[in-house]
Amino acid sequence: MTEKNKLKLILKKILSNSPFLYKFFQKFYRNYKYGTYFTPINLDENTQFIVNAKAFKLDLKNFNKFKNKNDYFLISKNKQIKNYSTKKLEKLLHMIKVDKKDVAYDGDSFAQVEITSKGFLENYLNKKPIKNYPRGFFYFKDGFKIGNIGCNHRSYNFNGSFILPSGGETIGDQGNVTNRLKYIPNLQNKTFLDIGSEEGYAVFDAIKKGAKFAKGLNIYEIKEYDFFPEYSRPKEITARNRKDIDNTQEFLIKEYGLQNESNLKFEYRNIYDLSDEKFDFVFCFGVLYHLKNPYLALENLYKVTNETLIIETQGIKNDKYLNARVFEDDGFIRHSSNSLAYLLKMAGFKKVDILLDAYDPSMQITNIILKADK
Repeated sequence: MTEKNKLKLILKKILSNSPFLYKFFQKFYRNYKYGTYFTPINLDENTQFIVNAKAFKLDLKNFNKFKNKNDYFLISKNKQIKNYSTKKLEKLLHMIKVDKKDVAYDGDSFAQVEITSKGFLENYLNKKPIKNYPRGFFYFKDGFKIGNIGCNHRSYNFNGSFILPSGGETIGDQGNVTNRLKYIPNLQNKTFLDIGSEEGYAVFDAIKKGAKFAKGLNIYEIKEYDFFPEYSRPKEITARNRKDIDNTQEFLIKEYGLQNESNLKFEYRNIYDLSDEKFDFVFCFGVLYHLKNPYLALENLYKVTNETLIIETQGIKNDKYLNARVFEDDGFIRHSSNSLAYLLKMAGFKKVDILLDAYDPSMQITNIILKADK
């Protein structure tokens, strides 16, 4: 082990036992690595002047500082966009000035470049912290005029943020899923099943990695989403409705050029009632900790897996016992990585490896990923 990796392990151990330090470093890291930047602009300014103008972190303090002086803002994930095409910027400005759009965005830009009106941002601020912009954009577009050059992905509802073939990045409710997709290996001539697929980003990634067939499963949340106790089930489980997800899947099929292919499929099917069909590689992310009966789910995952299961869930920190915990806010069970590994072996898997065990002391949960082979 290198000295650098040793230092990383030591730092992780220190942070795991100090919630205060963990929160401090986590906040510092996120502020450093992530965020959105904005430049107050005058629509009549020269495009070269605009891309070279100073950008500020998009937060409440800075927005309040400029909102009374400027009606429009150039927004991007990158602090510096000096190399951004001035021809593209001219097109965005034309949409705002001539077409009277409230938002004009570049759908092919990884940096999510856009020009946005003060009114649109104020509407966003009424419901969400402005530092989160543009997350949740889909839910704010109604009632406003939205224009775009390139891919029109903001017309669709995504769970995950990922790069499209066009080069643009989707705006997902749950943030970037690039790390998730790293757990999908080369699947040449393999079959692939994604449980809890949402818009299907893992399905499309599996096809890209050579899978001969890939299927994504979702549930009808209103009827099938587990809730405990049942009598306290809310009328709305999620803001994302099935029609929106179906439309997003159709958009992605076209985006990936798979309209005439028969090697992928999406279905509505519950993890408690899977078909007899088996798959070489099964992917189950963000599902287990939502379930009333995780043990039945693990048995069913074993039945549909031919070779390998990759499972991710929220868990708890390991101790000397095979431990699990019921959380008061939702009543569901979260296991430690060691206890989940034990249960997977009990279900029938011959070899189980813990790929990730990332404890978050500020939330008292851990993000765990395990690989189970038959």
